[in-house]
Amino acid sequence: MAPTTWLWTSRAGFERDLADELPRGRVLAPALAASDAPRPGAEPPTFGRQGFPIAAEVKPTVEALAAAVTALVPPTPAAFALQIWVPDSDAANRLSARATELVEGVTANLGARERLVGAHELADPDDPIVQVCLADDARAYVGALPRSRTISTWPGGRARMKVPSGAPSRATSKIAEALSWIGYGPESGDVCVDLGAAPGGWTWLLLRRKARVIAVDRANLQPDIARDRKVMHLRDNAFTFRPDEPVDWLFCDMVWKPMEVARLLAEWGKRHWARYLVSNIKLPMKKRLATVGEVKRTLMLGGWRDVRMRQLYHDRDEITLHARR
Repeated sequence: MAPTTWLWTSRAGFERDLADELPRGRVLAPALAASDAPRPGAEPPTFGRQGFPIAAEVKPTVEALAAAVTALVPPTPAAFALQIWVPDSDAANRLSARATELVEGVTANLGARERLVGAHELADPDDPIVQVCLADDARAYVGALPRSRTISTWPGGRARMKVPSGAPSRATSKIAEALSWIGYGPESGDVCVDLGAAPGGWTWLLLRRKARVIAVDRANLQPDIARDRKVMHLRDNAFTFRPDEPVDWLFCDMVWKPMEVARLLAEWGKRHWARYLVSNIKLPMKKRLATVGEVKRTLMLGGWRDVRMRQLYHDRDEITLHARR
Protein backbone atom coordinates (compact mmCIF):
# COMPACT_ATOMS: atom_id res chain seq x y z
CA MET A 1 0.00 0.00 0.00
CA ALA A 2 1.05 3.61 -0.53
CA PRO A 3 2.72 5.39 2.44
CA THR A 4 -0.32 7.62 2.84
CA THR A 5 -2.77 4.75 3.21
CA TRP A 6 -4.69 4.76 6.48
CA LEU A 7 -6.33 1.83 8.21
CA TRP A 8 -9.62 2.24 10.06
CA THR A 9 -11.89 0.05 12.13
CA SER A 10 -15.59 0.29 12.90
CA ARG A 11 -18.43 -1.69 14.36
CA ALA A 12 -19.12 -4.73 12.19
CA GLY A 13 -21.80 -3.93 9.64
CA PHE A 14 -20.84 -0.24 9.48
CA GLU A 15 -17.60 -0.55 7.50
CA ARG A 16 -19.35 0.67 4.32
CA ASP A 17 -20.64 3.75 6.14
CA LEU A 18 -17.13 4.37 7.45
CA ALA A 19 -15.56 3.99 4.02
CA ASP A 20 -18.05 6.46 2.54
CA GLU A 21 -16.91 9.10 5.05
CA LEU A 22 -13.24 8.79 4.09
CA PRO A 23 -11.15 10.11 1.17
CA ARG A 24 -11.14 7.27 -1.38
CA GLY A 25 -12.40 4.97 1.33
CA ARG A 26 -12.74 1.27 0.60
CA VAL A 27 -13.87 -1.73 2.62
CA LEU A 28 -11.13 -4.27 3.37
CA ALA A 29 -13.03 -6.73 5.55
CA PRO A 30 -15.82 -6.76 8.13
CA ALA A 31 -15.17 -3.88 10.56
CA LEU A 32 -12.11 -2.76 8.55
CA ALA A 33 -11.60 -0.04 5.93
CA ALA A 34 -8.72 1.81 4.25
CA SER A 35 -8.43 5.30 2.81
CA ASP A 36 -6.12 8.01 1.66
CA ALA A 37 -4.74 10.25 4.40
CA PRO A 38 -7.43 12.50 5.89
CA ARG A 39 -7.17 16.23 5.39
CA PRO A 40 -5.17 18.03 8.13
CA GLY A 41 -7.54 19.11 10.87
CA ALA A 42 -10.43 17.03 9.54
CA GLU A 43 -12.97 15.76 12.06
CA PRO A 44 -12.59 12.03 12.80
CA PRO A 45 -15.17 9.93 10.94
CA THR A 46 -18.40 9.28 12.81
CA PHE A 47 -18.19 5.53 12.23
CA GLY A 48 -14.44 5.20 12.91
CA ARG A 49 -13.41 3.66 16.21
CA GLN A 50 -9.70 3.84 15.48
CA GLY A 51 -7.42 4.84 12.61
CA PHE A 52 -3.72 5.18 11.82
CA PRO A 53 -1.35 5.56 8.84
CA ILE A 54 0.02 2.20 7.73
CA ALA A 55 3.80 2.15 8.07
CA ALA A 56 4.22 -1.58 7.42
CA GLU A 57 2.27 -4.69 6.51
CA VAL A 58 3.95 -7.80 7.94
CA LYS A 59 3.28 -11.38 8.87
CA PRO A 60 1.93 -11.60 12.42
CA THR A 61 5.00 -13.17 14.01
CA VAL A 62 6.78 -11.87 17.09
CA GLU A 63 10.01 -11.29 15.18
CA ALA A 64 8.43 -9.41 12.26
CA LEU A 65 6.25 -7.28 14.52
CA ALA A 66 9.06 -6.49 16.95
CA ALA A 67 11.15 -5.19 14.05
CA ALA A 68 8.28 -3.11 12.64
CA VAL A 69 7.38 -1.68 16.05
CA THR A 70 11.02 -0.89 16.90
CA ALA A 71 11.27 1.17 13.70
CA LEU A 72 8.43 3.37 14.99
CA VAL A 73 9.64 3.76 18.58
CA PRO A 74 10.77 7.36 19.24
CA PRO A 75 14.35 8.15 20.30
CA THR A 76 15.12 8.20 23.99
CA PRO A 77 13.85 9.45 26.40
CA ALA A 78 10.33 9.67 24.95
CA ALA A 79 7.73 7.22 26.22
CA PHE A 80 5.42 5.29 23.93
CA ALA A 81 2.50 2.87 24.10
CA LEU A 82 1.92 -0.34 22.17
CA GLN A 83 -1.48 -1.75 21.27
CA ILE A 84 -2.15 -4.96 19.33
CA TRP A 85 -5.80 -5.46 18.50
CA VAL A 86 -8.21 -7.24 16.18
CA PRO A 87 -11.16 -5.78 14.25
CA ASP A 88 -14.48 -6.26 16.04
CA SER A 89 -15.92 -8.94 13.74
CA ASP A 90 -16.87 -12.57 14.32
CA ALA A 91 -13.91 -13.87 12.32
CA ALA A 92 -11.31 -11.50 13.73
CA ASN A 93 -12.45 -11.81 17.34
CA ARG A 94 -11.34 -15.46 17.24
CA LEU A 95 -7.79 -14.09 17.04
CA SER A 96 -8.05 -12.14 20.31
CA ALA A 97 -6.01 -14.69 22.25
CA ARG A 98 -3.32 -14.57 19.56
CA ALA A 99 -3.24 -10.76 19.84
CA THR A 100 -2.66 -11.06 23.59
CA GLU A 101 0.19 -13.51 23.00
CA LEU A 102 1.75 -11.13 20.49
CA VAL A 103 1.62 -8.23 22.93
CA GLU A 104 3.63 -10.28 25.42
CA GLY A 105 6.06 -11.60 22.82
CA VAL A 106 6.68 -8.29 21.06
CA THR A 107 7.10 -6.45 24.37
CA ALA A 108 9.74 -8.96 25.47
CA ASN A 109 11.63 -8.40 22.22
CA LEU A 110 11.66 -4.58 22.31
CA GLY A 111 14.95 -2.99 23.21
CA ALA A 112 13.15 0.12 24.46
CA ARG A 113 10.57 -1.66 26.59
CA GLU A 114 11.63 0.32 29.69
CA ARG A 115 9.95 3.32 28.04
CA LEU A 116 6.77 1.39 27.24
CA VAL A 117 3.71 2.56 29.19
CA GLY A 118 -0.04 2.23 28.88
CA ALA A 119 -1.74 4.57 26.42
CA HIS A 120 -3.68 6.25 29.24
CA GLU A 121 -0.38 6.97 31.02
CA LEU A 122 1.29 8.94 28.21
CA ALA A 123 1.95 12.37 29.68
CA ASP A 124 3.14 14.22 26.58
CA PRO A 125 0.55 14.64 23.79
CA ASP A 126 3.34 14.08 21.26
CA ASP A 127 4.22 10.67 22.70
CA PRO A 128 3.12 8.02 20.18
CA ILE A 129 0.76 5.10 20.38
CA VAL A 130 2.22 2.36 18.19
CA GLN A 131 -0.63 0.22 16.86
CA VAL A 132 -0.80 -3.22 15.34
CA CYS A 133 -4.02 -4.43 13.74
CA LEU A 134 -4.08 -8.20 13.47
CA ALA A 135 -6.32 -8.38 10.42
CA ASP A 136 -6.20 -12.16 9.98
CA ASP A 137 -3.84 -15.13 10.36
CA ALA A 138 -1.55 -13.84 7.62
CA ARG A 139 -1.60 -10.04 7.86
CA ALA A 140 -0.83 -7.41 10.46
CA TYR A 141 -0.80 -3.67 9.82
CA VAL A 142 1.56 -1.49 11.87
CA GLY A 143 1.53 2.28 12.35
CA ALA A 144 1.78 5.05 14.92
CA LEU A 145 0.31 8.42 15.79
CA PRO A 146 0.93 10.94 18.59
CA ARG A 147 -1.53 10.45 21.43
CA SER A 148 -3.09 13.85 20.66
CA ARG A 149 -4.00 12.73 17.13
CA THR A 150 -5.21 9.25 18.01
CA ILE A 151 -8.98 8.81 17.91
CA SER A 152 -9.06 6.59 20.99
CA THR A 153 -6.57 5.51 23.63
CA TRP A 154 -8.34 2.13 23.82
CA PRO A 155 -7.05 -0.74 21.65
CA GLY A 156 -9.09 -0.75 18.47
CA GLY A 157 -11.29 1.94 19.99
CA ARG A 158 -13.07 -0.59 22.21
CA ALA A 159 -13.71 1.46 25.33
CA ARG A 160 -14.86 -1.28 27.67
CA MET A 161 -16.29 0.79 30.50
CA LYS A 162 -16.34 -0.75 33.96
CA VAL A 163 -19.64 0.28 35.49
CA PRO A 164 -20.04 -0.36 39.23
CA SER A 165 -22.57 -2.92 40.38
CA GLY A 166 -26.00 -1.47 40.97
CA ALA A 167 -26.33 0.24 37.60
CA PRO A 168 -29.92 -0.31 36.42
CA SER A 169 -29.19 -1.05 32.74
CA ARG A 170 -26.49 -1.40 30.07
CA ALA A 171 -27.33 2.18 29.10
CA THR A 172 -25.07 3.26 31.97
CA SER A 173 -22.08 1.99 29.98
CA LYS A 174 -23.11 4.21 27.07
CA ILE A 175 -23.18 7.42 29.06
CA ALA A 176 -19.97 6.48 30.90
CA GLU A 177 -18.21 6.07 27.55
CA ALA A 178 -19.81 9.23 26.17
CA LEU A 179 -18.49 11.37 29.02
CA SER A 180 -15.07 9.75 28.71
CA TRP A 181 -15.05 10.57 24.99
CA ILE A 182 -16.14 14.17 25.60
CA GLY A 183 -13.54 14.63 28.31
CA TYR A 184 -15.79 16.41 30.82
CA GLY A 185 -19.30 16.22 32.19
CA PRO A 186 -21.73 17.45 34.80
CA GLU A 187 -20.23 18.63 38.06
CA SER A 188 -21.60 18.77 41.58
CA GLY A 189 -24.79 20.84 41.67
CA ASP A 190 -25.30 21.00 37.89
CA VAL A 191 -28.90 20.62 36.78
CA CYS A 192 -29.45 17.95 34.13
CA VAL A 193 -32.55 16.95 32.18
CA ASP A 194 -32.69 13.29 31.18
CA LEU A 195 -35.23 12.74 28.41
CA GLY A 196 -36.38 9.13 28.14
CA ALA A 197 -34.85 8.39 31.51
CA ALA A 198 -36.48 5.07 32.53
CA PRO A 199 -35.33 2.83 34.07
CA GLY A 200 -32.63 5.31 35.04
CA GLY A 201 -29.28 4.16 33.63
CA TRP A 202 -28.16 7.65 32.67
CA THR A 203 -29.73 9.33 35.70
CA TRP A 204 -27.92 6.87 37.97
CA LEU A 205 -24.51 7.91 36.66
CA LEU A 206 -25.39 11.61 36.79
CA LEU A 207 -26.33 11.21 40.45
CA ARG A 208 -22.94 9.62 41.13
CA ARG A 209 -21.40 12.81 39.76
CA LYS A 210 -23.51 14.71 42.36
CA ALA A 211 -25.67 16.42 39.77
CA ARG A 212 -29.37 17.16 40.19
CA VAL A 213 -31.58 15.42 37.63
CA ILE A 214 -34.98 16.10 36.13
CA ALA A 215 -35.88 12.66 34.77
CA VAL A 216 -38.60 12.80 32.12
CA ASP A 217 -40.34 9.54 31.25
CA ARG A 218 -43.85 8.12 31.60
CA ALA A 219 -42.37 4.78 32.69
CA ASN A 220 -41.03 3.96 36.15
CA LEU A 221 -37.52 4.64 37.35
CA GLN A 222 -35.72 2.02 39.38
CA PRO A 223 -37.10 2.51 42.94
CA ASP A 224 -33.83 3.50 44.62
CA ILE A 225 -33.22 6.10 41.90
CA ALA A 226 -36.75 7.49 42.14
CA ARG A 227 -36.29 7.94 45.91
CA ASP A 228 -33.10 9.96 45.56
CA ARG A 229 -33.62 13.53 46.80
CA LYS A 230 -31.65 14.91 43.86
CA VAL A 231 -34.08 13.40 41.34
CA MET A 232 -37.34 14.95 40.16
CA HIS A 233 -39.22 12.33 38.15
CA LEU A 234 -41.76 13.88 35.79
CA ARG A 235 -44.14 11.45 34.10
CA ASP A 236 -44.30 13.62 31.03
CA ASN A 237 -43.87 13.34 27.26
CA ALA A 238 -40.28 14.15 26.29
CA PHE A 239 -41.50 15.96 23.17
CA THR A 240 -43.83 18.30 25.05
CA PHE A 241 -41.82 18.82 28.25
CA ARG A 242 -40.51 22.34 28.78
CA PRO A 243 -38.14 23.30 31.61
CA ASP A 244 -39.21 26.08 33.95
CA GLU A 245 -35.78 27.64 33.52
CA PRO A 246 -32.60 26.87 31.55
CA VAL A 247 -30.53 23.91 32.77
CA ASP A 248 -26.86 23.04 32.50
CA TRP A 249 -27.10 19.75 30.60
CA LEU A 250 -29.60 18.04 28.33
CA PHE A 251 -29.30 14.26 28.01
CA CYS A 252 -31.46 12.22 25.67
CA ASP A 253 -31.60 8.49 24.98
CA MET A 254 -34.86 7.57 23.27
CA VAL A 255 -35.76 4.83 20.81
CA TRP A 256 -37.46 7.12 18.32
CA LYS A 257 -37.23 8.42 14.77
CA PRO A 258 -33.86 10.16 14.39
CA MET A 259 -35.03 13.34 12.70
CA GLU A 260 -37.88 13.86 15.15
CA VAL A 261 -35.38 13.61 17.99
CA ALA A 262 -32.99 15.94 16.14
CA ARG A 263 -35.73 18.56 15.73
CA LEU A 264 -36.55 18.29 19.43
CA LEU A 265 -32.91 18.84 20.36
CA ALA A 266 -32.70 21.75 17.93
CA GLU A 267 -35.67 23.36 19.68
CA TRP A 268 -33.81 23.17 22.97
CA GLY A 269 -30.91 24.93 21.27
CA LYS A 270 -33.07 27.67 19.79
CA ARG A 271 -34.76 28.30 23.13
CA HIS A 272 -31.45 28.30 25.05
CA TRP A 273 -32.88 25.73 27.43
CA ALA A 274 -29.53 23.98 28.03
CA ARG A 275 -25.82 24.77 27.76
CA TYR A 276 -24.55 21.31 26.88
CA LEU A 277 -26.06 18.40 25.00
CA VAL A 278 -25.37 14.66 25.01
CA SER A 279 -27.69 12.39 23.06
CA ASN A 280 -27.97 9.04 21.38
CA ILE A 281 -29.55 9.01 17.94
CA LYS A 282 -30.97 5.71 16.68
CA LEU A 283 -30.08 5.12 13.02
CA PRO A 284 -32.25 3.72 10.22
CA MET A 285 -31.30 0.54 8.39
CA LYS A 286 -30.54 2.48 5.20
CA LYS A 287 -28.98 5.86 4.39
CA ARG A 288 -27.29 6.01 7.78
CA LEU A 289 -24.54 8.38 6.73
CA ALA A 290 -27.07 10.73 5.11
CA THR A 291 -29.09 10.67 8.34
CA VAL A 292 -26.00 11.59 10.35
CA GLY A 293 -25.41 14.60 8.11
CA GLU A 294 -29.02 15.73 8.32
CA VAL A 295 -29.02 15.41 12.11
CA LYS A 296 -25.88 17.55 12.37
CA ARG A 297 -27.30 20.25 10.08
CA THR A 298 -30.52 20.33 12.09
CA LEU A 299 -28.66 20.80 15.36
CA MET A 300 -26.47 23.55 13.94
CA LEU A 301 -29.53 25.39 12.62
CA GLY A 302 -30.87 25.15 16.17
CA GLY A 303 -27.86 27.09 17.43
CA TRP A 304 -25.80 24.21 18.81
CA ARG A 305 -22.05 24.64 18.28
CA ASP A 306 -19.10 22.27 18.11
CA VAL A 307 -21.35 19.35 17.20
CA ARG A 308 -19.35 16.11 17.49
CA MET A 309 -20.73 12.71 16.49
CA ARG A 310 -19.30 9.24 17.00
CA GLN A 311 -20.47 5.66 17.03
CA LEU A 312 -18.94 4.60 20.32
CA TYR A 313 -18.08 1.07 21.39
CA HIS A 314 -21.21 0.66 23.53
CA ASP A 315 -23.45 2.05 20.79
CA ARG A 316 -25.26 -0.45 18.61
CA ASP A 317 -27.45 0.84 15.76
CA GLU A 318 -26.96 4.39 16.99
CA ILE A 319 -24.47 7.21 17.39
CA THR A 320 -23.63 9.50 20.27
CA LEU A 321 -23.49 13.26 19.81
CA HIS A 322 -22.26 16.15 21.89
CA ALA A 323 -22.72 19.89 21.40
CA ARG A 324 -22.74 23.13 23.36
CA ARG A 325 -24.35 26.52 23.25
